[in-house]
Amino acid sequence: MMDAASPIVHLVFWKLNGATTDDKASQAGQIIAAFRALPPKVDGLMKVQVGQNCVDHPDAWDVSVCMVFSSAASLASYQTHPMHLAIKQLVGPMRLERGQVDFELDVTETNT
Repeated sequence: MMDAASPIVHLVFWKLNGATTDDKASQAGQIIAAFRALPPKVDGLMKVQVGQNCVDHPDAWDVSVCMVFSSAASLASYQTHPMHLAIKQLVGPMRLERGQVDFELDVTETNT
């Protein structure tokens, strides 16, 4: 169960349906641009990192976004935000598969 006061990491990743590498790069560019437009417009969105896969591997996904929300409530509110709904409309026809993971950010963790 998520703690309402903890920051939430929201990871989403897609396999795209472009027929060629160039098609997938174009699709990824559109998705990346849409996510980069979000931060100043979404309450509670603390950080966005989005990018296209850069390692050739058969198990790799094509594009991913990592978002950090200030709380579970902020993430829930984002689900119906008009900009998020527009991104879903953009990405839907481009995707073959979608994966998602959400977890509480452990602010006590340190890098070792």
